[in-house]
Amino acid sequence: MASFLDKFADKVNNISNKVVEKTTSSTENIRLSSSIKDEERQINECYIAIGKKYREMFGSNPAPEFAGFISDIEKRETLINGYRSKIQQNKGRVNCTNCGAEIDAAASFCDKCGSKNAFAEQIAREKAEAQAKADAKAQATANADAQAQQNVTEQTQADSTAQDSSAIENNTVKKFCKNCGNEIICGNVFCTNCGTRVDE
Repeated sequence: MASFLDKFADKVNNISNKVVEKTTSSTENIRLSSSIKDEERQINECYIAIGKKYREMFGSNPAPEFAGFISDIEKRETLINGYRSKIQQNKGRVNCTNCGAEIDAAASFCDKCGSKNAFAEQIAREKAEAQAKADAKAQATANADAQAQQNVTEQTQADSTAQDSSAIENNTVKKFCKNCGNEIICGNVFCTNCGTRVDE
């Protein structure tokens, strides 16, 4: 019995040792993988630094095999600057042309260096032009509406005049009793509703 328990204990100890070894090995692998990633990141940063340094030194006259990279970078930087400028415009901000500080686009002068803000004049001019266009459009619409109303009025008057003329020609102008308002049939001398005499 003691021999069996000893063997069982040995097996348990062996299994425990293997588990500990495996756990230790796994932990070590994780640490090593993390170290590898860190070193790779450092290498990539070095490559980026080399690229930046090359551009500083030879960007204006790069070797043919690097010209495409330099050109691509410049195009993307232009796009980025455009995006940033658009974001600033959306926020109502611009960069001072003298000191480069970000200022309110509508401010007449830079609050950092006191230089005149050329953008403020441009913005004021654009606003004035936009307002003038809006006013002109509103006036044109009002004029068109007034003309259309006048046309309708004139047409209504013309139609009414034509109907009156037609009625007179056909001798079918309607008459109404001054006493009860009943329509008087043409030729009747008295109202058939209340007996009041009809004035000719």
